[in-house]
Amino acid sequence: MINLKNDYNTIGDKKILNELLKYSDEKYIGYGEDIKTKELNTLVNNICNKEVDTYVLAGGTLSNVIGLNQMLRYPYEAVITVESSHINVHETGAIEATGHKIIYTPNILGKIDISKIKDTFYKYQDNHMVMPKALYLANATELGEVYTLEELKEISKICKELNLYFFIDGARLPQALASANYKLSDVAALCDMFYLGGTKLGLPYGELLIIVNEELKKNFKYLIKNRLGMLAKGFVGAIMFLAFIKDDYYLSLAKKSIDLANIIREELNDYLIYPNTTNQVFIKINNNDINKLKEKIEFEVWENTNSYTVIRLVTSINTTKEEIDECVKIIKNL
Repeated sequence: MINLKNDYNTIGDKKILNELLKYSDEKYIGYGEDIKTKELNTLVNNICNKEVDTYVLAGGTLSNVIGLNQMLRYPYEAVITVESSHINVHETGAIEATGHKIIYTPNILGKIDISKIKDTFYKYQDNHMVMPKALYLANATELGEVYTLEELKEISKICKELNLYFFIDGARLPQALASANYKLSDVAALCDMFYLGGTKLGLPYGELLIIVNEELKKNFKYLIKNRLGMLAKGFVGAIMFLAFIKDDYYLSLAKKSIDLANIIREELNDYLIYPNTTNQVFIKINNNDINKLKEKIEFEVWENTNSYTVIRLVTSINTTKEEIDECVKIIKNL
């Protein structure tokens, strides 16, 4: 069975795992007060060319909840995003469970329609409504789309004008950066808070939350503890992310998975439904062929129509060229 269901289907990258073994006999202070966590923060500061605070959190949903909760201080404050966003569709109401409303703004293939942000914001200017206080987007998006640097600059400018915090979900930010013409420092220059995803790119667990805005740094550790996100062995995440980030290793991992996804896109161009440049490939399959395909390939069903089913194929760090070639062959022979 070829597993293309997601990009977190193995324990982790061997280099990352070996790094953990390298330090397995060392003893550290807990709760992020250790030397490795401080070393990681220094490294990220140097890469971002500014003073930021960094925290390793267990996963993406936790990072979104804790990050947005630091931005949304009062129950009447809300976050603007697109309807298909992860915080709205795939996080089981986690944001709403903390008492904050999600406001939808129009999208174009999963990306925020920048021309509509102000329209959405100005619809909520009455004290009988919630108050927009933050804007959330994922880069790459749920459909694998990547924001250009110019788009991010324009969104950042609008957020500053409207006094909105700008939060970027970076669960697949490494994949976005590997396929775009900008750097981590560019992202840090434009938003108030974001994270660099490790779970979907070779780490056993972990997202690196990066706080840029000075206002949002205050008392953040209190919020992490309060929202059940404090890791006793914080140094484990720090060791992993040090190996992940040094010498842009994470970009090389991302590029490998993207190159394999590009083979699928090239070979199955006629099947493509949502074009993108990352490691997610969306293709349409005849409804009559879905069950046959399930016998040989694991995939995510994304959308159903009367005549065809949209499926998502995701390449990962451990996907092989042989698996991709076989996958293409199977689909072409349906």
